[in-house]
Amino acid sequence: MNTQTQARFVERRQSRRFDTKLSVDVVSDGQKIAFGMVDNLSRDGAAVSVFPLLDVGRKYGFHLSGHGVWTGAVVRRFGTKSHGIRFDIDESQKRRLDKIILSLSPESSPDDGDEVKVADLRDTTIRAF
Repeated sequence: MNTQTQARFVERRQSRRFDTKLSVDVVSDGQKIAFGMVDNLSRDGAAVSVFPLLDVGRKYGFHLSGHGVWTGAVVRRFGTKSHGIRFDIDESQKRRLDKIILSLSPESSPDDGDEVKVADLRDTTIRAF
């Protein structure tokens, strides 16, 4: 593998991802264009399996069932129907997303502080290269 090829596979994630099975509808120009599942979620992005396939580089709205619509761009496609999404959201929205991730964690309990809950979440980052 040459240096240029290796550079393409550099890990760029800045936050941990956590497994989830949450339904998602993909929206473009106010219309639902795809549906599927969120496979893992972080404050910066997600891996989603949706049909039909989405265009790499294009922005969409991702309606996470019961948790609102989050804007993001498809940064890669992998497998037969999986997509890597990078959210285009500000810090206050990221904090809201942190709370959603905590609420989806089976290890969370109402008596734990947020710091404990975050530490209990399992890191499931997939490193393909």
